[in-house]
Amino acid sequence: MRVAADPGLYDPENPLPTLHGSRCDACGTTFFPPLGIGCEICGAGAEGLRAVPLAAAGTLHSLATVYVHAGEDIEAPFTVAEVQLDDGPLIRGLMSEPATIDAIGSRVAAQWAELRTDADGNDVVEPRFRIEDRGDAGGGAA
Repeated sequence: MRVAADPGLYDPENPLPTLHGSRCDACGTTFFPPLGIGCEICGAGAEGLRAVPLAAAGTLHSLATVYVHAGEDIEAPFTVAEVQLDDGPLIRGLMSEPATIDAIGSRVAAQWAELRTDADGNDVVEPRFRIEDRGDAGGGAA
């Protein structure tokens, strides 16, 4: 069985990573992580927000590769990416492999990354993005 490294942000039982988001009924803005206290754009109350699934796929907007990391949760080097999701919000996540600036503009999609096994024998997972198609990516900064 798979369990989420960050419960409430995604459903580890789905075959492909799907993020838990929220959408404002008043202005249509989509959020990740989901909001529960009201819309930060138009001010609509919490009753105007509804839970929506967000496909963990989009366009690589920017990235930074970390070469030195003191934590024990992930081994350097790793790449932190900003992904403009097809379903709306710009989010940050990790790439499954280090990436370089020439990948900016590429299509990316998340896949499950197994981080560890918990005390109950469950695979602890989180979504990690990988490059699907370089499309018009071609050089990053002008």
